[in-house]
Amino acid sequence: MEWLTLHVVALVLMAVLFGGMTFFMAFFAPMVFRNLPRDVATAFMRALFPAYFSVMGVVSLLPLLVLLPIPAYRPDGYVILAVAALFFGARGILLPALQRQRGAGNDRMAARLHRASVLIHLAQWAAVGGVLVRLAA
Repeated sequence: MEWLTLHVVALVLMAVLFGGMTFFMAFFAPMVFRNLPRDVATAFMRALFPAYFSVMGVVSLLPLLVLLPIPAYRPDGYVILAVAALFFGARGILLPALQRQRGAGNDRMAARLHRASVLIHLAQWAAVGGVLVRLAA
C-alpha cells in the first residue's frame, strides 16, 4: 500500500469536505424547499443548521491532522483552520444572533444575518475547493 501517503489522505479528506458542502448546498437544501411546504421546510432547515455547522466543523478539522504538520501543506492547513473556525463561529454566534432577531420580529436584521451566513458559506466552499484543487494538482 505504498500509494497510501499523507498526501492521498489529505486529498480524500478534502474531497469529503468539499463533497459534503456541495451536496448540501446544491442538492439537499433546494430539494427540501422544493418538496416540503415552505413553513415545514423552513422549520426543518432551522433545526438542521446547528448540526450541519457542527458536523462540518469537525469534518474540516480532520484534514488539519495531515496538513498542519507538513510544512509544504501548512498554508492550506491555515485556510482550512479558518474554514473550521467559521463553521464553529456560525454555529455558536451567527445562528443564535439570527434566531434572536427572528424571535424579536426584526426581519430586516435577520435577513442581513442570513445573507451573511450564505456569503460565509460560499467563501468557505470556495476556499475548500481551492485547497482541494491545489492538493490534486
